[in-house]
Parts: sequence; structure tokens; C-alpha cells
Amino acid sequence: MIRITRSLLAKPALFIFAGIAITLATTGVTAVSLYQMRLDAMTQARDAANNLALSLEKETEHNLDICQLAMRDVVTSMETPATLQLTPDARHLVAFSAAKNVRELGAIFAADAAGNSTLDSRWIQPPKLNVSERDFFQVQQRQKGAGLYLSKPFMSRLGAGKPSIALSLRLDDANGQFAGIVAGTLRLSYFHHLFEDSILGDHGTLTLLETDGTVVMRQPYHRDDIGRSLAGGHSFSTLVQSDHGTYVDVAVIDHVERLYSFRRIGNYPLVVVVGLATDDIFAEWRKRAFAIGIVTVILDALTIMLCLMFSAQLRRRLAMERQLKTLAWFDALTGLPNRAQLNKEMLRVLTESGRNSSQSAVLFIDLDRFKRVNDTQGHDVGDEVLSETARRLRDCVRGEDVIGRLGGDEFLAILQNCDVHRAAHVAGRILQTLYQPISVSTKADTSITLSASIGVSLYPHDGQDADTLLRNADMAMYKAKSAGRNQVHFYAPVYERQAKEQLELEIALQRALRGGGLSVAYQPKVDVTGALQGVEALVRWNDAKLGVVSPERFIAIAEESGLITELDSWVLDEACRQLAEWRAEGIDVPGISVNVCAADFKRPDYPAFIAHTLRVHGLQPADLILEMTEGVMFDESADDIRASLDAIRALGIALSIDDFGTGYSSLSYLHRIPVKELKIDKSFVRGIGTDAMSESLAQTLINIGNVLNLSVIAEGVETRAQRDFLQNYGCLMYQGYLFSPPLSPRDFVLWVEAQRQQMPAG
Repeated sequence: MIRITRSLLAKPALFIFAGIAITLATTGVTAVSLYQMRLDAMTQARDAANNLALSLEKETEHNLDICQLAMRDVVTSMETPATLQLTPDARHLVAFSAAKNVRELGAIFAADAAGNSTLDSRWIQPPKLNVSERDFFQVQQRQKGAGLYLSKPFMSRLGAGKPSIALSLRLDDANGQFAGIVAGTLRLSYFHHLFEDSILGDHGTLTLLETDGTVVMRQPYHRDDIGRSLAGGHSFSTLVQSDHGTYVDVAVIDHVERLYSFRRIGNYPLVVVVGLATDDIFAEWRKRAFAIGIVTVILDALTIMLCLMFSAQLRRRLAMERQLKTLAWFDALTGLPNRAQLNKEMLRVLTESGRNSSQSAVLFIDLDRFKRVNDTQGHDVGDEVLSETARRLRDCVRGEDVIGRLGGDEFLAILQNCDVHRAAHVAGRILQTLYQPISVSTKADTSITLSASIGVSLYPHDGQDADTLLRNADMAMYKAKSAGRNQVHFYAPVYERQAKEQLELEIALQRALRGGGLSVAYQPKVDVTGALQGVEALVRWNDAKLGVVSPERFIAIAEESGLITELDSWVLDEACRQLAEWRAEGIDVPGISVNVCAADFKRPDYPAFIAHTLRVHGLQPADLILEMTEGVMFDESADDIRASLDAIRALGIALSIDDFGTGYSSLSYLHRIPVKELKIDKSFVRGIGTDAMSESLAQTLINIGNVLNLSVIAEGVETRAQRDFLQNYGCLMYQGYLFSPPLSPRDFVLWVEAQRQQMPAG
């Protein structure tokens, strides 16, 4: 149930569909209910019309029967010979003894064969009245055996012109010849009063029809309707052919649709028709339907609105959850899986590989010198480069593989079902793809070319868990970077041994740095006469367990571990302290050189630190030379470094380029930084006398320094032939074993004393 609920909550559209379904259901139920209410209203109206028609039919039939009985009494009295001998009063009494019940309906009279009135229930002496032109007389005169005849409505001459109808019976003489009629006139006003009390609604009708369609009476009463024929109506045949029934039709007279209920009045040629207008029948239903419809529409609208609101809220919640999930599991800049998601993906891949006994590869990809892009082009360009790099990396792998961003300029590729050959192929393709220029400004037509260093570890050979594989790929990447960048290196166990040894060495170096385990040796700088021109401070490490550790080894470790700035600061302070001590002892040392690295110049407080160190030891800025390699000027933070160099130069501290000629080929930086001297690297000096190329390069470097009016010092001078060659081409300062190896402070003092004794007095 919980799973189903969560599934539903994950689909906001279902609530809209549910809302629509609910509204359709409620609307359907309401429609069915209203339809049933309409049917009920029609049924009730039909029952009411039937009951009213039945009541009127019975009432009318009863009255007509009374009239007919009274008429037959008159016929009997007239056919009796003895009655003719009676006085008019007696004769009137005998003939109309049963007519007293007819007085409300009308009158009964008799007429002779000529149509002259002979008897009349209203007067003992009948008025002189001739009815020979009336249809009820003519029908009886023409048709023997016509029986009871119901006349057409007519205007009574004795009734103030009010409409009436007549029932007539034929009178025959002894020979069977027509002798006259007995007729009963019925005032239609009686039926009008009879009908008007009926409840018909605003548009209901009551109609008394003859079977030939003639309107005898109609309620509501309109005089013009009396005598009108309805024989042309659609339902007239139904009225004639049936004794009773119900139908719906549009009235011929006023064109109003009504429900009609009709009944034949006994054996009389009359039909009573009750008509209830459908508008009246459904008037109350319409009110209820309107009210129910409004309520239903409101409820449906509220339901839809609530479903839409809930769906919108759910959509926003799901969108927020997706956004949070994206932020939690994917890199915001590149859209690639982040470190957390990569861990999940790697666990999944390793699980599948373990289940299928297949290989997988982890590629640790680090962009070379990317920080320079941010420092020189800005972070916006850097972000654009990272985004393009991510896009290119996605294109280099299959859909089943995973590409993610660990952070900064580090990316990780997880390749499924991948052996060493395919890993090498993919890594090579990545190097080739990333080395293509990246356009970062279409207006200025600017592009950036970057390389990458890639380390590869393979499952299960190089590790069986994610941490191990990632660590090993990282070590392989650093191996590729240290080997010159833009390379691919596969993990090898030796890297782990080296990393372990390096870690142990780093810990030992940190302990030595902070525990007094390091020392500083000093190598003299001399001129062509052998006179001391300065001294270079060189850090040394002689560990009780490790023995003598070469500077090349532990300085590299210090740079990688971040200890280099602490190490350089200690050397600078120790060298300045030692110079001040020598001078206090009367030993004349012109100045001291200290090696520094790019990380030192990135410290915003470095110039102030140098000034403070000189001040603490009572030295002047001219007493210090900072030696740096060419690579410092091409560091990723070159702008920050130049600012620091300018501040140091402003203090009056000289700068020297160490190992000149082994770094970058561009010499333009010599015009941009305040350099005082160049030091020719010992690799060029070593080949003098044996390697023409080394001699040519050394001569070129000396010429560069002289043209720029810089002091040129040759390092690693070990033979007089090397010294003589350098002197002949203009290099007048030297440093090397020919003159002295690096010395301890005590041995340096002895060396200075020895040199003083060897120098001629003067």
C-alpha cells in the first residue's frame, strides 16, 4: 500500500485525471438523478392528468345520463295517448317530472315534425320557437334510427346568446313516420364552471370534444374556440380510436406542447382531454435542476481546482525534490554525476562486474595547468572550458559507461566490460579529444588548448573496491603528471610502494622540520680571483634512520605536501641568522642567497615576512638575494607572483634566476621582472670541454646576461678548464666544487680564513 501511495504521489497528472473522473462521475450521477427526477415529474403529471380526466369523464357522463333519462321520460309521456288528454299543467308535470335535476344543465323541450316547440321544461306554455334549422332536428328528421344525437355548439336564442349543445331523440307516429324530436339543451357555461376549478397550471387546458373533432368546451375559455375543429391534429386518430390514453403533442390551437390525457365519456360521442403544459410540468424540476446544477458545477469546479492546486503543489514539490536530487547527486556546472553519485555508480558497476566475472576500468582525468585559465581568463571562461570538457568526455565513452566530475578540474570515467586494451584506447581518445582547441570567445576568436593527465586502474587486478581503485587511479594520474603531463599511466604496484615511501618520508620531513632535524650548508660564490662574493644557503637533511636524504628528493616531497613554504621560511630565517652571526664574529660575508619557490610568492604576507626577518637579524635588503627557477614566472598564479615580486623589489632585495636555460624558452619575462643575476645551470657547465653543444649553449646564456647587464654566475664548476672557458666568454662569477662544496657554518668559517691567507695582501 505504501509503495502504491508513493507511486501515485510521484505522478501529479493522476490527480488531475482523478479530479476529472470525480467531476465526470458526480456530473453523471447528477445528470442521471435529474433525468430520473424529470421522469418522475412526467409520471406524476401523467397520473394527475389521468385522474383529472377520469373525474371529469365520470362527472360529465353522470350529467349526460341524467339529461338523457329526463328526455326519455318526455318521449314516453308523449307516446302515451292518455297524456295528450291532460291539461297543459298536468301534461307538463307528467312530462318533466324527472327534469328537475337537469335545470342546472339546461332545458328539455319537444318539437313537432315542423320543428315548432310543443313542450318546454322551462314553461307550461312553450314559447313559439322553431328549431327546424338546427342540426339536432335535421339529423333526426332525415335519419330514422339515428338514436341519441349530440349537436354542434350553437348560440341559444332563449339564453341571451350563450353557447349550448343539444341532445336529441326522434319521435315517430303510429305509422313510424317522423313526428318530431325531444331535445335537451346543455349550457356550455355549465362545463365552463365545471372545468374552471381544475388545477391545470399556467398553461394547462381542459377540452371537451366531439368525436368528429369539434370543440365543445375548452378551458381556458375563449369564445372563438367553441365549435372549432381539431380533426387535423397529429393525435386526433388516437382520440377517436381509443377509449382513453396519454400522449404528448403540440396543440393545434395555441401551439403549446402538452401532456394530454383523454377519456371517452361513456357511450356518448364526447371525449374529455386534460392537457398539462410540459413547461408547467417541468417548472419545478427546472428550479431544482438549476439549483442542483449550480451546486454540482461549484463542487466540480472546487474539485478540479483542488486537484489542480494539489497537482501543482505536488509538481513543485517533485521539481524541488528533483532539483535537490540533482544538486545532491549531479554537478551543477557540467550536469555530470558528482562524487557522491560516482561512488554509487562505481559500486553498481563493480557489483555487476563481480557477478558477471568481467573487467572494469577507472580513469582518473586531471586537466593540466587549468588554474592558469581561471587566473588569466576569469572563472566564467574556466566554467565554459569545464562544460565543454564534460561534453567531450561524454562523447568519448559508451552509453553504459559513466563520466563524472570529482571537483575542480578532476573527472572520473568508469568503463564497464573493459579490459586493458580498451582502457588504453579510450584514454588515448580522451587525450586526443581534450587537446583540441576550445573556443571561448567567438567575437575575439579566442581559443584555449588544454592537455590532461590520466591514471588508470583496472578491476579486479588493481583493486576490488571503489576506494582502492580510485586511490590507485589517482596515483597513476600523478605519475602521468610528474612524467610530463598529457600522458596516460596505468597503475602499477610500484606506485603504491613509492606513495607509501613518499608518505613516510613526508611524515619524517615534517618531524625533522619542526624538531630541529634539518640543517643549512653554505656554498661560496667567488669571482675570477677567488674572492668571496656571497654565499648560497642550501638545506640539508641527515636523518637518524634514513641517513642522508638528497635535497632533490625531499624538496619535491615538500612541494607536493605543501610543506615547502614552511621549509623555505625556516631556511630564510636560519640563513639570515647565520649571516648576522658571522658578521658579529667579524667574518665579512657580502651577502647570502636563499632558494624560494612559487608557493612563497603566492603568500600575500611574504614581502612583509622577508622585511621582518631582515629587521629581526639586523640585516639590510641588499644583504639578501632570492633565487627562483624560471618556472615561477609561468606558474598558474603568475599575476599574484608578479605583484609579490614587485613588492620585494621595492624593498631593495635582489632576485636571481636559478638553473637558467633549463626552463621555458620564452625570455620575455626578463623584461617584466626585476632580476639582478642569472645562474647558468650545472648541466651546461658539466659538458664544457667534452660537448660542443653544451659549450655553445653556455656561451649563449652568458651573452644574454651580459646584453641585459645582469650578473652571470656559473654553477657546478669543477675543473679549471670549465672556469677558463667561462671566463673567456665573460662569465666572471662561479660556484662549485672547484672552489668549495657546500659547507657547515663552522667549516665555512675555516674556508674563509684559508682564503684570506691565500689572497695576496693589498
